[in-house]
Amino acid sequence: MHRIRSYSILGISLLVTLFLNLNIGKIPPIAKFLDPFQGFWQNSEAKPMQLPSNLSLAGLEDAVNIYFDENLIPHIQAKNDKDLYFAQGYITAFHRLWQMEFQTHAAAGRVAEVVGPVAINYDRLQRRKGMVYAAKNALDKVQKDPVINEIVTAYTAGVNAYISSLNYKKLPVEYKLLAYTPESWTPLKTMLVIVQMADNMSGYEQSLQHIHAFHLLGEDKFSFLFPDYDLAHEPIIPKNTPWNFKPLNLKPSSIDTRIELDNKFVPIPDSQVPNKIQALPNNGSNNWAVSGKKTVTGRPYLASDPHLNLRLPSIWYGIHLQSPSVNVAGGALPGTPGILIGFNESIAWGLTNAAWAVRDWYAIDFKDSTKAEYCYDNLLLKSQFVVEEIKVKNSESVFDTVVYTHLGPIVYDDNFTDPNHCKNLAMKWVGHHPGNEILAFYLINRAKNLQDFEHALQYHHVPVQNFAFASVQNDIAMEIAGKLPARWKNQGKAIMPGNSLACEWQCYIPISHYPKIINPKHGYISSANERATDKSYPYYYHQFYAESYRNRRINQVLSQLTKVDDKAMMRLQNDNYNLAAQENLSLLLSYLDTAQLDTPQQQAYQTLLDWNFLNEAEQVAPSIFRAWQDQLSDMLWSSFYNYPLSLQKPTFFQTMYIIKNHANSNHLELGTYQNLQALITDSFKKAVRSLQAWQVEHKKLYKWRDYHAISIPHLAQIAPFSISNLCIGGGESIVNANDGSHGVSMRIIVSLDKTPKAWFIYPGGQSGNPGSPHYTKFIDDWCKGKYINLSLVVPDVAKRASGNEVVLTP
Repeated sequence: MHRIRSYSILGISLLVTLFLNLNIGKIPPIAKFLDPFQGFWQNSEAKPMQLPSNLSLAGLEDAVNIYFDENLIPHIQAKNDKDLYFAQGYITAFHRLWQMEFQTHAAAGRVAEVVGPVAINYDRLQRRKGMVYAAKNALDKVQKDPVINEIVTAYTAGVNAYISSLNYKKLPVEYKLLAYTPESWTPLKTMLVIVQMADNMSGYEQSLQHIHAFHLLGEDKFSFLFPDYDLAHEPIIPKNTPWNFKPLNLKPSSIDTRIELDNKFVPIPDSQVPNKIQALPNNGSNNWAVSGKKTVTGRPYLASDPHLNLRLPSIWYGIHLQSPSVNVAGGALPGTPGILIGFNESIAWGLTNAAWAVRDWYAIDFKDSTKAEYCYDNLLLKSQFVVEEIKVKNSESVFDTVVYTHLGPIVYDDNFTDPNHCKNLAMKWVGHHPGNEILAFYLINRAKNLQDFEHALQYHHVPVQNFAFASVQNDIAMEIAGKLPARWKNQGKAIMPGNSLACEWQCYIPISHYPKIINPKHGYISSANERATDKSYPYYYHQFYAESYRNRRINQVLSQLTKVDDKAMMRLQNDNYNLAAQENLSLLLSYLDTAQLDTPQQQAYQTLLDWNFLNEAEQVAPSIFRAWQDQLSDMLWSSFYNYPLSLQKPTFFQTMYIIKNHANSNHLELGTYQNLQALITDSFKKAVRSLQAWQVEHKKLYKWRDYHAISIPHLAQIAPFSISNLCIGGGESIVNANDGSHGVSMRIIVSLDKTPKAWFIYPGGQSGNPGSPHYTKFIDDWCKGKYINLSLVVPDVAKRASGNEVVLTP
């Protein structure tokens, strides 16, 4: 359905897109681009297998066998680890080179080199956040570890072996379209891929957004609207779990850590913030494991589905790696060696974002406008200046000076926001000094049991993740891993003064004090971005995002299952049940003054009364409920639009909690409405009218598949290489989570049998080439909740599809 069938049509579309959207100076050399022997036509793939059966490559020590199955997943068999990762680098680059390199440009703040002045502010933000600084620190850790350094070096050599084989004819089409060529790959680029993922999962800029809300609303109102805990909270680690350690004795700051929002220090206006801050989508990631005592096989199952920005080429690359030291399969991040989420012959693991705040903001008190020195207790500390040259395609370079303090780089100042809103904000982030994340996953890939797995987690610092684990020994576990600042209450919720040691992190929580659960009596563990612990956990922490519905829905289902098999796991990963509607709709409907409703509104009311709470693609009830949620939130929290920046509004869960339990609270903003019933009734009427307007505009009924319109854009936003309006159910705060172009980036289920079995799918395909049948091959199955097999066993030679085997030789 989604395969790009005709390169002729694609070419016409591309040319139209170019002429309509780009200045003539940005168009690639047309004759070269259209050359039938060298141009984009050469990127069309009539056959899925484009490699010769034998390739001789410098850098290998021995022969490497690679078998591509019918889904183009490579099974790489090498006689040593160096060759294994060389081959992984080569094959990943063969399928995903442009994606790999563009991601490193994005991480390093070099997008303007490729697309021109439109990306200058984005690049400045990346430079000011110290992304390359973080990547260099990560590389320093790698280079001090001989084993990991050899792996990264081998992976790099494999990528470069592929790059060196390219000419213009063989270049990925994006290079031709954007008129540039690939650079040599470096170990630093691999670190940039890792740092970019860590940055994306450390709060986007919502941590700063919440800090602004804390200032503007005050502690009491902020705590009421954005509580750390809620009554329906089901933490990852069950309530009342005993903590078998003596916590550190932290001393809260004795100085006033609040920053007054005076004329010299006010929120950054929307118009001045690059890439305007948007509210986090109400979806994140799910993972769980089920003990053998609840399964039909008597062996554990593990399921993991990370929710990320959906992109083409896909974020993930399916791969199987085998050498004398490892036999592992799963999802790899293009640009990095090893497997990030997957399984081996003994264990399986999956990740969700813990959303644990590891990034704080400090207001720096510079001595004067030169910013050469800043006040710190009774001292003046020296600043460091880094001049960043941002090269711009078809234009002059732009220079920006980034000021570094001991707390981190100054992200926002009088040169990067309106001069009247100078902030001098330094970003302190664990990611600037990461652990050795490649070592962590190198060890996880080879782990034989829970002890090996826990040993590996100590090397993972950022982002903080919930690691689900299952093993053939019938152990299951959930462990939080990352470098966790030890805080006093509310530390980091507000922008803090950068002029005193008293405001800094005193230390980090010892690893032995991290929240975890192993082999619980109820027979399962799960996480879905909810809070990790209840109030009994002795360390204070706050999250930039916490889920309230997905996690409880998963636990509801798992608690009821007694004969778990792969089909039950698949049903749960694709579960479209709307728990938010089931818990709140009847109350909202009871508030409606139905006498005020016109005929379409009465019909919508009846539709909701008859709804089974499933967000299925062809239903209209989910659209009505979503439109009502949006209108109600906008009307109740209208004052949030009065501030000169984009503030995240209270969650729907918290909104309904207030309506149920504090209907007379002065924090509810009724405005001109006489009472809550009047506001809720009007919000419903406005929701239905908005749906009617949507129907007129789009000339079709507002079925859920169309109204919530899931799309997968191309990484460079090239429309002909993107997919839109997918037929899929689910939605925000639903296990099958998706919204806009954010959603389930991969699903994997593993049965830890004697020989583990796995099922796998993601929204894309193995090839990064839009002209390949494997560019979007998995999307239909992903929408329908189907899977493909992923195996650690390579078929016998007699059973392999002919022409799908490649041998790399020295």
